[in-house]
Amino acid sequence: MPICATSPARSLVAVLALLPGPLLADCINMVSGAGGHTFWRHVQLGAEMAAQQNGLDLHFRGPQSERDPQQQLQIIDKVLERPCAALIVAPSSNEVLPRLAELKQRGVTTLFIDRDLGSSNVSGAVATDNYQAGLLAGQQMARLLKGEGRVALLRPRSRAQSIAERARGFIQGAVAGGLQVVLERYLPANESAERSSLARELDELDGVFTTNEATSLITLGALRRAKLAGKLVHIGFDANPQLVDALRDGHMAGLLIQQPYQMGYQSVVLAQRHLRGEAGGPRTIALAAVFVERSNLEEERIQRLLSP
Repeated sequence: MPICATSPARSLVAVLALLPGPLLADCINMVSGAGGHTFWRHVQLGAEMAAQQNGLDLHFRGPQSERDPQQQLQIIDKVLERPCAALIVAPSSNEVLPRLAELKQRGVTTLFIDRDLGSSNVSGAVATDNYQAGLLAGQQMARLLKGEGRVALLRPRSRAQSIAERARGFIQGAVAGGLQVVLERYLPANESAERSSLARELDELDGVFTTNEATSLITLGALRRAKLAGKLVHIGFDANPQLVDALRDGHMAGLLIQQPYQMGYQSVVLAQRHLRGEAGGPRTIALAAVFVERSNLEEERIQRLLSP
C-alpha cells in the first residue's frame, strides 16, 4: 500500500477529512516504532492476541525508520483511512503531538506505547520504565567491572524518548558505581563502513552499553570481527536469537529484556477500557525490564520473556 506525501503543517480540516463517517468502536489502529525488529514483532503478537480475545479488529503498521518523524506522520494519516475509535502509537518525536490533539477533537482515543510524552491529549500509555532500565544497566556494568573502568554508551540516531531515557539512566548508574563514561556516540543503521573504527575505539575501553536491538547487533558484529567479543563487558538492550546466543556463548555479558508481548497486549486492553468509558485505573502502565546474564538465562521466567 503506497504512502502518500504529507506536509509537516497539515491543517485540522485535512486531518479530519481522513476520518469519514462514524468512528468504529470495535476497531483499533496501531502505529509502531521502526519496523523489522524482534521487539515490534512481539508487540504485534501481544496486541493481536488481546484484540482476538476481545472481539476487536487491529490494524498494525510502522515506519521503516525513526530518523525522520514525517515517516510516522504519513503512516498515521494512512491508517486513519480506517475510522477506528482508538489509535495506539509509539511516538518517534514531539512532532506527533499536534496531530494527536486534532484527533482528540474528532473523538479518537489515543494512547502511547513504548514511550510516553505525557500529553494531556493522550488517554494513557503502556511502556517500559526506560530510565530505570538504563539505570539497571549502569548498575550491572559497575558490578561486573567491580566499580572501576572506562565505558562507552552507543545509541541509534533516533529522537525517541525511550532511547534518551535509557542513556540518561545508564550514565547515572555507571557514574554512581564508580565508572567513567568516556565515549558517547550515535551509530547509523548501517555501520558497515565504520565497524573497524568502532572496534578500535572500544578496544581501549572496559565496557560498552548499547541502547537497542540494532546497536547491540552492530556492536556485537564489530567486536566479533575484531576478536574482541567477550573481552570487554558488553551489555545490550532487547533480545533476538542472535543476541541470546551471544550471551550464551560468553560474547556478551548481559541483556536488558523488555516485555514487548505484554506491552502490546496491555495497550489494547487499556484502549478498550477507555473506549468503554470505564473509570479508574492508572493512566500509565510501566513495565519493568529484566537483566539477563548467563547465570539466569535458562530460568523459566526468563525463557517466558524470550518466547511469547
